[in-house]
Amino acid sequence: MFRIVSTQSQFSSQPPDSAEALSSLFPSGVAVVQRRDPGDRADLLPAEVVYVAKAIAKRVNEFAAGRACARQALAAFGVTDFALLAAPDRQPLWPADYVGSITHTAGFCAAAVVPRSKFRALGLDSERSGAPTLDIWPTLCRAEELAWVESLPPAERSAAVTLIFSAKEAVYKCQYPVTGEWLDFHDLKIEVPDWAQARGRFLVTPTRDIKIAERAPLPEGRYSFHEQFVSTALCIPA
Repeated sequence: MFRIVSTQSQFSSQPPDSAEALSSLFPSGVAVVQRRDPGDRADLLPAEVVYVAKAIAKRVNEFAAGRACARQALAAFGVTDFALLAAPDRQPLWPADYVGSITHTAGFCAAAVVPRSKFRALGLDSERSGAPTLDIWPTLCRAEELAWVESLPPAERSAAVTLIFSAKEAVYKCQYPVTGEWLDFHDLKIEVPDWAQARGRFLVTPTRDIKIAERAPLPEGRYSFHEQFVSTALCIPA
């Protein structure tokens, strides 16, 4: 079974370990496509262009890159030329038999797709390590998470907060298409037992009753630091 597909343009070089880093986030059978160059409006299908008809160039580039990654991931399963429309809440409308997730941050974009028969939902998120500024750390992190961050050497704290932030984003992206439930950052607690490693697990504990955890505890997530980014993922089995 394939695990990852990578793309690059003649205008950018693929970092040597990004593909391996993203591959480590998912079990076999999940198709992941990434790119470092911005998207282009010309790459969008006609049905997709309407969503960015009045958008600024940055938004168009992100949207187009995400759609291009998603279509290439779908093509790994034989689904081609699929227009990825958006729901009123801006969630991508995947083919009926598939679930997926798209992420983009400055200089990086990726999409993950898997048959619905294998996973009920998945979430993927990537952030630039150190991007959250100190003033918003209390917004992103609970008191116990901040206590853990402050226990780390000063040089590691910013990366730790970015990981917590990204992990919560991945959990949110995973659960929202299934439940439609909005979550606050403080509704989840993230623990990182493998912090000493560049790649490892994170644990998710809801701090209130949330719909996605009603039937079973949330599974472990995975994280990976690669180049200047941290990427996280969560998969819920079918």
